[in-house]
Amino acid sequence: GVANGAIYALLSLATVLIFSVTRIIFLPQGEFVSFAALTFVFLQEGRVPDTVPLLGILIAVTAALEIARGLRTQNLRAAALGCLRLCALPASVAAIAVVCAGAGLPLAVHALLAVAIVTASGPLLYRLVYEPIAHASILVLLIVSVALHFVLVGLGLYFFGPEGVRSAPLASAKFSVGGVPVAGQTLVILAVTIALIAALFFASRHTYYGKAMLAVAINRRGARLMGISSPLAGRTAFLLAALIGAVSGVLIAPVVTIFYDTGFLLGLKGFVGAILGGFGSYPAAAIGSLAVGLLESQASFFASAFKEVIVFTLIIPALVWRSLMTRPVEQEEEREDSDGGDEALAPGKRRVLAQRGAAVLMVVGLAAAPSLLSEYHVALLNYVALAAIVVLGLVLLTGAAGLTSFGQAAFVGLGAYVTGYLTAVSGMSPWSTLPIVIGVVFALSFVASAVTVRLSGHYLPLCTLAIGVSAYFLFASLQTTGGQSGMSGIPSFSVAGFDLRGPKAFYFLVWGVVLVLLSGLRNLLDSRPGRAIRALKYDAGMAEAMGVDTHRAKMASFVLACCLAGLSGWLYAHYQRFLNPSPFSLNQGIEYLFMAVMGGVGTPGGALVGSGLVVLLKEWLQYLLPRLLGTAGNFEIVVFGIIAILMLQHAPGGLWPLLARRLGFRRVQAGLTMGPAERLTVRPRPPRGQVVLAVRNVHKSFDALVANRDVSFSVEAGAIVALIGPNGAGKTTMFNLISSMLPPSSGSIEFLGAPTSGRSTRALALAGMARSFQHAQIVPGMSVLENAALGAHGRGAAGIAAASLRLDRSEEWRLLAEAQRQLKRVGLAHLANTSAGSLALGQQRILEIARALCADPCLLLLDEPAAGLRLMEKQSLSALLAQLRDEGMAVLLVEHDMDFVMNLADRVIVMNFGEKLAEGKPAEIQRNPAVIDAYLGGAA
Repeated sequence: GVANGAIYALLSLATVLIFSVTRIIFLPQGEFVSFAALTFVFLQEGRVPDTVPLLGILIAVTAALEIARGLRTQNLRAAALGCLRLCALPASVAAIAVVCAGAGLPLAVHALLAVAIVTASGPLLYRLVYEPIAHASILVLLIVSVALHFVLVGLGLYFFGPEGVRSAPLASAKFSVGGVPVAGQTLVILAVTIALIAALFFASRHTYYGKAMLAVAINRRGARLMGISSPLAGRTAFLLAALIGAVSGVLIAPVVTIFYDTGFLLGLKGFVGAILGGFGSYPAAAIGSLAVGLLESQASFFASAFKEVIVFTLIIPALVWRSLMTRPVEQEEEREDSDGGDEALAPGKRRVLAQRGAAVLMVVGLAAAPSLLSEYHVALLNYVALAAIVVLGLVLLTGAAGLTSFGQAAFVGLGAYVTGYLTAVSGMSPWSTLPIVIGVVFALSFVASAVTVRLSGHYLPLCTLAIGVSAYFLFASLQTTGGQSGMSGIPSFSVAGFDLRGPKAFYFLVWGVVLVLLSGLRNLLDSRPGRAIRALKYDAGMAEAMGVDTHRAKMASFVLACCLAGLSGWLYAHYQRFLNPSPFSLNQGIEYLFMAVMGGVGTPGGALVGSGLVVLLKEWLQYLLPRLLGTAGNFEIVVFGIIAILMLQHAPGGLWPLLARRLGFRRVQAGLTMGPAERLTVRPRPPRGQVVLAVRNVHKSFDALVANRDVSFSVEAGAIVALIGPNGAGKTTMFNLISSMLPPSSGSIEFLGAPTSGRSTRALALAGMARSFQHAQIVPGMSVLENAALGAHGRGAAGIAAASLRLDRSEEWRLLAEAQRQLKRVGLAHLANTSAGSLALGQQRILEIARALCADPCLLLLDEPAAGLRLMEKQSLSALLAQLRDEGMAVLLVEHDMDFVMNLADRVIVMNFGEKLAEGKPAEIQRNPAVIDAYLGGAA
């Protein structure tokens, strides 16, 4: 256990190193291990290992990219230097390996050479795969890591074959410690592990490059401003990670039998150790990895069949704990500006008719397919449909809600095994098991979602990855599921005595389900709950301020996606009529995600395109590649991995948006088909002069930093109060305290006479508090009209079921009509069907105000509303705010434009260094000496 834990510790250190420097969760770390071990064995046998040609390919592609960059920038000298820096050392290592492979050198030299070959590939992989998307979100980088894992595993199978190997030990002596036999190789592992950890610690603290990488890990932007190269830091991190992985492979090769895919499980266990250590501490990661090794060792004795389940399930509580204990940090690099599918919206009803015509043609084509195609091709279409059902769930979960899941195959397997057991063992009818399957999947996914959707950032996909791995080993270990032998005797569907056993008989059932789900998902996304779900992807805090129950929306998205996966499993079981764990493995879950990414995860049409592409291409490649390569194996994963990497680098929106733009299709705007609508109910306004907001002695500190110190003021109905002060005075923090986005350290805030303590941002929004943000928070993939309608979310009640069945149209038209009225009020009505992401900054700020007005507030919080506006726009905004004041609305605004403030506000509050410096009418503030000295230019 300790020896295994030491190897896991090395891998976890490499994982933490890469993540801290590059934000990449590097799942293929284990491939460095297996490649080095197999290279080591090949060298001992006197053969040139196939990692050398792989290194040559990486060198050639890297050189080609550098030359292409030089031609593009017309700087061939820089390109030549880039080639030299990146390729000289790997080329030298490859040449030495070719010369020395059959020279009969000592074992230690073979070990060093194997380490050198694998280590040289690390910086090249970073340059080719990650450097072009270095500023992408952590989730995109994670998906790329999974794709690279697929590529390396497939190449490992081709290079080294499926047979396992074991090398001669570096130290053959054996010792006895306390009566326990200890192999010399184990002592070597422990010694090298300790030496590497010490070397990394020393280098990070006492060398120039170590300090530079530490600076990048602590503050990427600050490091760039100091002249530290992020690409160089990334390449260095990958160099060290490849070195650690290669050393681990050489150390473990004499201890266990190594297969081409052994590294994945080893890497995942090191990954568990890194998670236990919090992804930020080398000592904590090492301790966590040792704990994993000891737990695995103990589990081998008392529950060997469930050893892997125990180890990987450990990820889930660790992730929950880490997520709850980690304060979320906003990272601007992770912001996504568009979902790739909605960049341009439909201009009129002709587009609606064209797209409806295309939909009719698709249905006619699907109906004619069984009579035109062979049984084999119809069977392929059935598998496309089964996959599309799962991917439609991912369109909702990942494309709309922004929550990435690698575990959907687990819920497909759950649905399949539940119905398989009930029909094959208990003798129930397949149709009668459907509600049971959905109920079981709903219950388990509800429990899982209660945990997973609370996870922040990258913790969620990591948790689903753990669910996928654990579920696969559970399916393979339980006697109820038949283990690896599988479950047979599952009956097929029958309708009115007609058996749906063949592909053509099953075709109409499965594609009918797909079309119904496709229509339902489109209806859902084009509705009040759909807008709420789509807003989650861009900013959950903004959505909460619009009255959206973000936790419930996330749970609903997760549960619905899992139920679709369970439905696919139910259909699969009765179509296939035999079950084994392989179709429900983590790799299949990753494949579903690839389908979504390749097709276009932001659009329902992308689910069909991606599923069809992957299923049909996989079938073709499984036939073609073994004949081209001369050996059997699932080499298609290499192609899929490369396609996924290239698409995320060059077409992150997927194929369907590209195809739709080429064909002239655009997403149809709901407002184009809006029917007659009554006005929404208006909230009673407080009487003019009544205190709407009271802030009393509010203090807010972040550790040693005091943002607000004992601030008190009030805002009355029918008044405009301005909050001014220099940057860093604590104005935006005060807005976040008022709207419950942050809790005060002390003091009290009352809204409409009731304390805000213990009330959520959503509760305050529903009670009549609306706000804008310092940086415009709009959903760029939605239209202007939809963004405005999001503000009226709390004034509607239709849920997911009603929206999916199109039973919400009357309420939906009322919400859209209200949004149209408010857009007209702020002067944006002519842009209603324009993509919000295409608006200028000033127009986005005006859109935020229209969205806030759609909530029918009695208190309006505006954070720098005039920033980015031209003179005429500021005058129009001033007139609008004056009109709102005359209607009895209370307005609190933060603004830096003093002319705008002094000509509009009834009262001005000046803040400086978190304290209230002065309060009074605009004329009084302009004459206040303290204000003049601190803010209005006394020094001049």
